[in-house]
Amino acid sequence: MLLHLVVPGLLWPKDSIADVTRGLELPALHALLGRGRRERRPAQPFERWLCKAFGVQAGELQELPVGALRLLGEGRDPGKDAWLCADPVHLRFSRNTLVVGGAGELDLAQHEAEQLVAALNAHLAEFGEFIAPHPRRWYLRAKRAPRIATHPLPAVTGRTLEPFLPQGDEARDWRRLINEAQVLLHNHPLNVAREATGRPMANSLWPWGAGILPDAARTPAPHVHADQPLALGLARLAGVPAAPLPPKAQDAVLHSLTLLETLSEAAQSLDAAAWRTGLAELETRWFAPSLAALKARRVHGLRLTALGDDATVDITLDAGDLWQFWRRPKTLVDLFK
Repeated sequence: MLLHLVVPGLLWPKDSIADVTRGLELPALHALLGRGRRERRPAQPFERWLCKAFGVQAGELQELPVGALRLLGEGRDPGKDAWLCADPVHLRFSRNTLVVGGAGELDLAQHEAEQLVAALNAHLAEFGEFIAPHPRRWYLRAKRAPRIATHPLPAVTGRTLEPFLPQGDEARDWRRLINEAQVLLHNHPLNVAREATGRPMANSLWPWGAGILPDAARTPAPHVHADQPLALGLARLAGVPAAPLPPKAQDAVLHSLTLLETLSEAAQSLDAAAWRTGLAELETRWFAPSLAALKARRVHGLRLTALGDDATVDITLDAGDLWQFWRRPKTLVDLFK
């Protein structure tokens, strides 16, 4: 049985990871990093890594159909239509440039999302139909598959808007969608009221992940633990049993692909305090129990995939590796050496 833990955001940017991890007590994680066999590969967005794990791939400049897959994970049937994620964001000025905020900081209620989506459908129907099955996650059923290249919202959150706008043959049309949505949302009475009470406005959309649901996906593990709908959609397409993430490793199905996303938002927004707190929690709830399970041979192997902006690192080990005492513990800083 192999337990595969995937941790996006575990690799804090290498230029400051030594400072951010200073003083953190992580004996189980350091033991896993030191005793395991390491393979380092180029960085890639978590969404691309996840789709590849399920056998859904696209070229480097091609779109992955995240919209359709994520919608499937919401419990909706995408059919054969082309879908995009069209997530609400808060654009804010920082040093005279627009920065993309994440949907999480908006704290939209479902009824607010539905009001804003209704306004989009009333004025931007030429692009397709907008739906909001979740306050943070909106979708657009396009009239046909757009010829654009986009960036996942998690990869651009906290960053300057301009370099990440849609590219490709139809980029001008989709940039127009963003501009028109900004005007409409900025002037919507709901957003005006939010701004008056000091709450951030849902003043733009982020379209990404355009495409049609693939016919099939492969099985990366007999079971999947995940909370996010993209993973649940991929599991459903592959016919893999999936369940929400349990609170601790002892409650997990041992032969599984387990996605631990505690650190993602903190790493992306460079929130060092939240990242440190999340990592300490992962040490207690996941890394230490997983190491104990390996020592007790309740699992035969452990794979830890760490993702970040600078690299993707895989650590694999089995129970026999734990007896190789000459392999000293390693820190996250050591992964960059």
